[in-house]
Amino acid sequence: MERIKDWKSYQKILNRQKRKKNNFASLIKLIGFLIFVILSVYGAVRIFYFGKSYLLIRNKQFRGTGIRPINFIKDKAGGLKSATLDFNPFLDAGFSVKALKAYFRHNSPVFNKIKNGRYIQKIAGYTIVYTIKPVIQKEAEKTFKEYAVPFGVMAAVNPDTGAVLGLASYSHNKERKGEISGLISYPSGSLVKIITASAAIESKGFYPGFNICYNGGLYGTNEADWKQNISTGLNRISFSLAFAKSCDVAFGKVAGFYVGRRLLTKYFNKFYFNKNIPFILNLQESRADVPNQFYQLELTGAGFENVKITPLQAALISAVIINGGKLIEPYIIEKIIGPDGKIIYVHKGIKELDNPVTVKTALILKRMMIKTVTSGIGRPDFYNAYNQYVLPGVTVGGKTGTISGNNPEGLYQWFAGFGEGNGKKIAISALVIENPVWRITGGGVAEKTLFAYFFKHNNLKIASPARKLKAG
Repeated sequence: MERIKDWKSYQKILNRQKRKKNNFASLIKLIGFLIFVILSVYGAVRIFYFGKSYLLIRNKQFRGTGIRPINFIKDKAGGLKSATLDFNPFLDAGFSVKALKAYFRHNSPVFNKIKNGRYIQKIAGYTIVYTIKPVIQKEAEKTFKEYAVPFGVMAAVNPDTGAVLGLASYSHNKERKGEISGLISYPSGSLVKIITASAAIESKGFYPGFNICYNGGLYGTNEADWKQNISTGLNRISFSLAFAKSCDVAFGKVAGFYVGRRLLTKYFNKFYFNKNIPFILNLQESRADVPNQFYQLELTGAGFENVKITPLQAALISAVIINGGKLIEPYIIEKIIGPDGKIIYVHKGIKELDNPVTVKTALILKRMMIKTVTSGIGRPDFYNAYNQYVLPGVTVGGKTGTISGNNPEGLYQWFAGFGEGNGKKIAISALVIENPVWRITGGGVAEKTLFAYFFKHNNLKIASPARKLKAG
């Protein structure tokens, strides 16, 4: 019996040693497999971004942020170049607004000195006091710099008065800073859907729950799908959700079958496209050329072609939605102080340029823009990784826009919207031009700027959800 017992003990020892060897071998295999997976994923990412860069360089169709297929829009217009001009805008006869405007035609305003909560600039012994709020300006500039975007611009206005609260621009390549400005017009992308929606609501009786039928996906430019009537298609989407999700084919149908060229042109003009907006700085016109050809008309109404907008005007359009339908003339100079310390100029009064939409239409658009942020394409910029809203107590609405262009070259990512809360309102637009790596969108810039305005202003402290760091 003793020999049998020894034999069993010996077998147990052998099995234990075998298991140890098998466990060690399995661990080595697992580590090897994990290394293989990591290297494969890294290689795939590198290949993906190489492919995007190659396509961008070749000027071919590519998917920007996965929102829609995008083609470059060729543009031969040059950027706004800054130049120094030895010129006294204040003539011997006294102050002249006309002469000051001529000065700004060749010189950009400088926002680097703050006094009494306002940026000031000395010109020929006179002190220009700007309406720009440092908390807004600094936050936008800080965000652009931190994310090192190729080009970025932000414009913000007081919706009720037209006072410009922010006008920041950034170029990672300082030699190209003249190519980006809140005063230059750029391809607008889906921001155009605000105009198309305004015309449809105001003149064709559209309402948020109106259903639009379509074939294909939300984003695409298949001409056959776009030419089907608005009541034809296997898929269905409400007007408000089409706006929130930025459904191209749905808005193309709205523009082509219901709004039409004449009415769409009328509403572009009501929002002051193709017109000169009175402003002391050298503000370009926003342009909208609506074509006769049906499919091209649809593409224009959805935001693909024929429309360019300045960031400042994008902010003014957002202001229309939150102030009850009034387009207010913007201003950036609060007052001017003479060499003797006396105030020689003060901005007076609020001037309405037009009433593009009624109070009722503005309210409908406001709700649709809020839906864009709460459950639409703008949601990722305003909710953190834990699905928490990062601007508690502040109502935010907006419209995104994505398109590519050549001047400067890259993917244009827009956000135009508004914030309302804590007894304050603001209308804002932000544009980031990527080439092509996605670091932060216009919506991300707007979110950070709105956070600074509502919660950092006057050192206001709140207990808010953890804010995300968005890097892609």
